[in-house]
Amino acid sequence: MVAEICRRTGCRIGEATQLTWGMVSESAVTFQRGITKGKLASRSVPVTPQLWEALRSWKVTWVVRQGREPVADDYLVPGRFVGSCLSTRSFMDALERATAESGLEGVSSHSFRRSALTSAHNAGVPLRVLMALSGHKSMAALQRYLEVTPAQREAAAASFA
Repeated sequence: MVAEICRRTGCRIGEATQLTWGMVSESAVTFQRGITKGKLASRSVPVTPQLWEALRSWKVTWVVRQGREPVADDYLVPGRFVGSCLSTRSFMDALERATAESGLEGVSSHSFRRSALTSAHNAGVPLRVLMALSGHKSMAALQRYLEVTPAQREAAAASFA
């Protein structure tokens, strides 16, 4: 669920692990100031139909595991101890195991965020909009996330006058 949230919202791993059920609705995921990098500002990201379906499915699993319906203050992805969220280290360990088992290389905790932002940029989403959704404070910081494919380089070169 953490990976799905990161991929569908462009958030950081630490932001996804600290989400509570009260921060999620059918219309938006709200990353409250206290869980964002620097703890400077809250931001809200609209929920896509794919993310909403994943959240609905996860809630069924959550209820089975916890034995009750979640309340607003419950972590979306609980940790090992009562009242705790999944640690970023636990997520990273699981990601490392999954990538090793699948033979994938070059995957990191930031791959989900980078992929989300790059695919949105490739779809024509303006950089200022990406900044608002991702929480980046500068255009330079955001642009470090955006990958350029060989096909994009060729198309750009072909457009040189």
